[in-house]
Amino acid sequence: MRIGRRRHKVTHLISRAEKARLRELIEQIDRETTAEICVMLLDDAEEPSEFARKYFDHLGIGKRELHNGILILVVVAKRQIEVVVGKGLREVAPQAFLEQVINDIMVPDFRVGRFADGLRKTVEAFGRVLRERRPRVDGEPPSHIPDVIDVSREEPR
Repeated sequence: MRIGRRRHKVTHLISRAEKARLRELIEQIDRETTAEICVMLLDDAEEPSEFARKYFDHLGIGKRELHNGILILVVVAKRQIEVVVGKGLREVAPQAFLEQVINDIMVPDFRVGRFADGLRKTVEAFGRVLRERRPRVDGEPPSHIPDVIDVSREEPR
C-alpha cells in the first residue's frame, strides 16, 4: 500500500511528544485488551512486506499462545505501509478491515504530512475493535514488546 507521491523528510515524521502520546495509547490498549501493538517507522527496507513478517516473528509480537500481535510498519522511502496481524487476531482484524483503516484513516493524514495523527487514528481504530472483541481477562500478563520503534536518522524535538 502506497502512502502518496509527496516526499517527506523522515526527521519530521513524528516528534518525541507525539511518540509519547502514541506509546501511551498503545499501552492503554494493551492493558484493556489481549493484543500487543507495535508501530515501527523506517527510512527504508529492501522488501517491506518480507521485513515486516520477519521482524514480527523475530520480536515475538503478541503472546505466543494467543498469537495476538499487530505490527504497523511505515517505510518512508518506499511510501509503503505494512500491517502484520497474528493469526489469533485475523478474524478480529481481517485484511478488508486493515485495508479500510489504512486507506480511509492513515493515508489521508500521511498525504498531508500528519504522520502522528495518521498513526494515532489507526491505533485508535484497532483499539476500538480489540476492546470490543478481545477485552483483557484478569490475570493476563502485560506486553513485553516496545510500543513505538522509530529508526529514523534524527528525532524532531
